[in-house]
Amino acid sequence: MGYRVGVDIGGTFTDSVAVGPPGTIDIFKDLSTPADPSVGVFNVLRKAAAHYELSPADFLGQIDLLVLGTTVATNTMLEYSGVPSGLITTRGFRDSLEMRRGYKPDIWDLSPQRPPVIVPRYRRLGVKERMNYRGEVVTPLDERDARRVIRELRSNGVESIAVCLLFSYINDVHERRLRELIAEEFPDAYVSLSSEVLRQVREYERTSTTVVNAYVGPTLRRYLERLRARLANEGLRDEFLVMQSNGGVMTIAFASEHAVNAVLSGPSGGAIGGMFLSRTLDTPNFVVVDMGGTSFDVTLVDHGNYEMTTEGEVGGYRVALPVIDIHTIGAGGGSIAHIDKGGLLEVGPQSAGASPGPACYMQGGVEPTVTDANLVLGYLNENYFLGGDIPLDKDAAMRAVKARIADPLGMETVQAAHGIHKLTNANMADAIRVMSVQKGHDPRLFALLAAGGAGPAHAARLAQAVGLPRVIVPKTASVFCALGMLESDLKHDYVYTFWDFISQLDLEQLNAEYERMEAAGHEALLAEGASSENIRFERKMDMRYVGQHHEVTVSIPTHKLTPDDVPELARRFHEMHQRLFMYHEPQADIETVNVRLEAIGAVPKPEIARLSVDGFDPDHALKGARPVYFEECDGFTDAPVYDGDKLSPGMRFTGPAIVEEVTTTTIVIPDWGCEVDVFGNLVLEKL
Repeated sequence: MGYRVGVDIGGTFTDSVAVGPPGTIDIFKDLSTPADPSVGVFNVLRKAAAHYELSPADFLGQIDLLVLGTTVATNTMLEYSGVPSGLITTRGFRDSLEMRRGYKPDIWDLSPQRPPVIVPRYRRLGVKERMNYRGEVVTPLDERDARRVIRELRSNGVESIAVCLLFSYINDVHERRLRELIAEEFPDAYVSLSSEVLRQVREYERTSTTVVNAYVGPTLRRYLERLRARLANEGLRDEFLVMQSNGGVMTIAFASEHAVNAVLSGPSGGAIGGMFLSRTLDTPNFVVVDMGGTSFDVTLVDHGNYEMTTEGEVGGYRVALPVIDIHTIGAGGGSIAHIDKGGLLEVGPQSAGASPGPACYMQGGVEPTVTDANLVLGYLNENYFLGGDIPLDKDAAMRAVKARIADPLGMETVQAAHGIHKLTNANMADAIRVMSVQKGHDPRLFALLAAGGAGPAHAARLAQAVGLPRVIVPKTASVFCALGMLESDLKHDYVYTFWDFISQLDLEQLNAEYERMEAAGHEALLAEGASSENIRFERKMDMRYVGQHHEVTVSIPTHKLTPDDVPELARRFHEMHQRLFMYHEPQADIETVNVRLEAIGAVPKPEIARLSVDGFDPDHALKGARPVYFEECDGFTDAPVYDGDKLSPGMRFTGPAIVEEVTTTTIVIPDWGCEVDVFGNLVLEKL
């Protein structure tokens, strides 16, 4: 058995975790390379090879599984840098993409800023054809008109074409014929059919998701193919897998055709890791927070499972595929502090990223960041950042905070740095409340799982602010998303609109649709290397009370449904509706909207080894002490600093204290205690 490696490309750092043949877990980090993300990938792989005293080629040759979380699709949307794309619709419906749903995120904003139009109107063209709501052909596809439209798009310089026709989710014959015509008239075009990307009702959501796929697809495909060729040339035997937004992994071929599945690729690994750790620690409820260099991601693990949503959005465009429910704000170690037009302090969402990075990185950055503030406050060791690989300049950090924040506000530099730290914590605490309190969850029933390189430095403060009683800092906190990727399975989602009243459910057709989707999922997973015995299916159904405009997704039995199962379907819906909205109406009729299937091909999971409880005195792990700012102590106080690599299970100590590890720093605030568990995780609790 060789190595299994996960790589997560972040905005500031590229993280990697390698699980070795004996089950050991090693972590590696290096600065990301935004100009070419693949450079950062090879940098961390070379670090891993050197750690195992292997050449890069020998190390790559011994990798059995390589999973990559990529931000290429996400950044393409956020930067609006996708390829020139075209859209073919039913004639008269080309403006649905821009009309959206007439929805305003803020009803009080009289001048909402719409996102840039990624497919301008002159590249959105209609063809003569029409289906009715039953999927019956009303007007046959006019192929002469279709060829004219394709040629016009080609002359307008598009590289990809999205096709989204009315009611094609019921009958896709016209969309499939259009693909054949595009292959004849424009063989080099990247083609995205709505009936393949999102086969369900709702025109805008289907159009938007299909257009995003076409917009980012060519960019992601070229990146993956270049990376595959280089890795193969350097010695990698098997193709790597790509992390999906739904918590599964996919092959390069599937990712190239379904690029929209990767728009939230990186953060998904944290949710998978949270679910895995929840089961390992027998702790069913976690608020998983991941604070890196650029963003702060929050996911909820409730009763051992992460939550899904079909209301994802990236760059202002809806992505209606099932994705892990992750709330993200611009708060990371590289988030820039600034004074707004009203003279108030703000932090983020702009980030210094990996280049130039925070002022203390000595790479030309002059803006004060959260990392600079933490360094001024003594939370970080200027000589031990990334184990000393990246020396920090505390004087540069103080100059940046003083010039840009302290002097304009008439404050002392330390006060300004503390203000940056507190405001960052407040913003992140609000993000946690969005995912917990605002969704009807009691934070007191959850533990905080602190991930990301910067997360453990803020975790105790966040728990204290929101009311979470306990903090878990995993031993692999700084590369938690990368480790989560190795705990992911091959996964494909299928959906089909199935509109019916539950009281008169057509079970024969319903069972036939599930069997059709299962056959497609089984075939896809076998083609990706999964074995039949490791394939399983999870069935779900979107349901709602008649008259509602939103639906609830409910898990349903996986066997062939009979009339005896119908009351159970209704019971599950009522129960879920009660949990989500605090009421249900047993007397009301229910209708189905969509049927869903998750096809899962299980892959081997890394095991976390239990450590022996061999010591209770943490003093031998002491590195010394340094002045650290705590408001409970009215300023700086000498806090003991522990070497995280020398702490062992059973050791306990109280705050204020600091635990330094090569890739992260944990702050134990006053009146909180810290204990090391049998897996090497730090467990922080209020005394």
